[in-house]
Amino acid sequence: MKRASAIMLIFLLSCFGLSQATQENDLWLLLSSYEDVGITSKDLAFFLATHGFSARPEPSYVVVKLNDSREVYVTPNGAAPRLGDMWMSPPDMQSGPVQVISSDAIRINLTYRRSDNESFIKTISRYHIFPVTPLGMCYDGSQKLQESYKSLGYGSVYMYDPSGFDSRGHLWVVVEDNDAPDTWLAVDSYYGPITEDDYYYQAQYSFADFKYLESINPQWRLA
Repeated sequence: MKRASAIMLIFLLSCFGLSQATQENDLWLLLSSYEDVGITSKDLAFFLATHGFSARPEPSYVVVKLNDSREVYVTPNGAAPRLGDMWMSPPDMQSGPVQVISSDAIRINLTYRRSDNESFIKTISRYHIFPVTPLGMCYDGSQKLQESYKSLGYGSVYMYDPSGFDSRGHLWVVVEDNDAPDTWLAVDSYYGPITEDDYYYQAQYSFADFKYLESINPQWRLA
């Protein structure tokens, strides 16, 4: 009898835990099933309430009370996927724009001084057999070049022209001459080192980390 009671207690506890997890899953599924570009915290709270959740709006987020009295917090997503994001604690939402990329991380319309060091140019030219990647795959090729030069102890910067290659965008790197700081050699992943063409020494955008390319190229969404 005691064993049967213990089994029943374990079953009830597991069902109770499952029901709470299921409620969180249901909330996430509901949020993921809709999008609303202009939704506010009041709109979101009303929407959740009409779907059976205990929800109250705060200025920048919604408090959702679960059946076990725990609270989760939902911030409206605006134009991003889903109606909102779920938080385990109240989000500290600052009012107004917050700069998340430093002002010098992405340089605009900068011209790099070309190196005329023949020894440096020959050394850089010997490190790879060009083309590194097929024509049209400059993103992958430039990443490979940058990682390679970095491992060899050279500083390098990505150069990006959004109007290059019929407006598909063109990416290449410039490599700094360690013996003559602030002089550079442009390297295209298909054509190799470029010593004569001024186009390769100035670009609308230049940056040291590939991740910043996502901050430049817009990601369009369909209405």
